[in-house]
Amino acid sequence: MKTISLLLILALAVGLNSRGAQDTVRVNVLGKNMVTVIEDGSKTDVKIGDSTVKITEGANDSVKIRVGRKTMVVTEGKHGAKVEFDQLDDHGFKKWTGHLPKFKGHWSYLEMGVNTFANVDYAGYTIPGTSSYRGSNYLDINHNKSLEVNINLLKYSFGLQKNHRDIGVVTGLGLNFNDYRFSNGFTIRNQDGYIVPIPISEPNLQKSKLSTGYLTVPLLLEFHVPNGSGLWISMGVIGGLKMGSHTKVEINGTKNKDHNDFNINPFRGGSTVRLGYKGFNIYGTYYWTPFFRDGRGPSMDPFTIGIGMLNW
Repeated sequence: MKTISLLLILALAVGLNSRGAQDTVRVNVLGKNMVTVIEDGSKTDVKIGDSTVKITEGANDSVKIRVGRKTMVVTEGKHGAKVEFDQLDDHGFKKWTGHLPKFKGHWSYLEMGVNTFANVDYAGYTIPGTSSYRGSNYLDINHNKSLEVNINLLKYSFGLQKNHRDIGVVTGLGLNFNDYRFSNGFTIRNQDGYIVPIPISEPNLQKSKLSTGYLTVPLLLEFHVPNGSGLWISMGVIGGLKMGSHTKVEINGTKNKDHNDFNINPFRGGSTVRLGYKGFNIYGTYYWTPFFRDGRGPSMDPFTIGIGMLNW
């Protein structure tokens, strides 16, 4: 079995630069090591990039193959070969490798949530030259249609314990998109550096909303419930850099967009808590950076509750 595995890898590498040293074979592409095969007595390690496949000859004409936490055991008997698959727990992983698996944090590839504003205060905001809108809630939003979508592109995590893998730090990089759907007949405009409400009198108003986009970076402390239950909780901060914002008004199927910064703070910071089970989690994020620049719009703080999927 070891010989067959080695021949298959070498066959895929026809025309590439290969070189051997004792029981080690390396396959190079353009000077970069792509595949390494190490034979050591009864086992063979095949490393392709950052992934390792371990092939071990056992008793009773059996061969064991491990890729990450998944194993396959092939046993030859009188009635042919028997193949068994298994998923290793922490104890089984340590038995195979001699060490516990590395800490693996969670930062969902896809998240969806519902947006709202907290600590809303119109009274302290004065629009120069007018006070007619000071008491009206022109930024009230329809929560059912005010959604957040996060696409998290990169994740890095590392453990903080030497002999356990229950506590660690998670960071990464993501894209954050928010819709704030107004519930009344208003939109907003940046006029002379101030946010001004614009009433919409048309009876066939279909949609009025404000949209924002951010580049986000988290710094989370994550705790795993021991014994492989799959439960975890993380908490920490999320920073954001605004990439753009616009309003959109749709009347009788005609859509009008206004791309502007709308005095929205270009940087923001918030606190987040996430409770998960394996690849699924719920989360809440509160941004303590005010939505608008000080004195350039009503005082309000964004807040989101949502779910995360496709943890990687």
